[in-house]
Amino acid sequence: MPDRLPDRFLDTVTLSNFALSGAFDLLLNRHGRSLRVTEQVRAELAAGRIRGYSELAVVERALASDSIIPVEPMTMPESELFVELLSTLGSGEASCVALAFHRSGIVATDDRVARNCCAEREIPVTGSIGILKALCIDQTIRSEDADAILARMVDTGFYSPVRRITDLL
Repeated sequence: MPDRLPDRFLDTVTLSNFALSGAFDLLLNRHGRSLRVTEQVRAELAAGRIRGYSELAVVERALASDSIIPVEPMTMPESELFVELLSTLGSGEASCVALAFHRSGIVATDDRVARNCCAEREIPVTGSIGILKALCIDQTIRSEDADAILARMVDTGFYSPVRRITDLL
């Protein structure tokens, strides 16, 4: 078994899906201190809170309690890749991809362009659906519970290509 799990860089949409659906604790319990939130994602979450999505504060509370470790500042090579990626990605996704690439991490994003960018760079990638599926496979939650969480994510604005996690198991 490896000494430590790879860092998981979560973009704003993935974090928002879990926070807005009331399932953030599942994400935190599954990945804990391997979760990473970039400054760019924090800024996007803060903008969401200003627009009235108070549930997003759960991420800041997790950072404040040291349940999630904040990302250290970007190195010059990370920053250069980040700037390059801004031509096709938002700042949150670009920061996650740049850091995961240079730090051998995993990106959690539901953005198709960001996922393609990860594939081009051979960066492991997952998303909200993959995380819910994994929670079922390791028997953390029942498939019916995952279906209910996915339905809440969709109700809060998540575009999902599937309607039931149960169908993926």
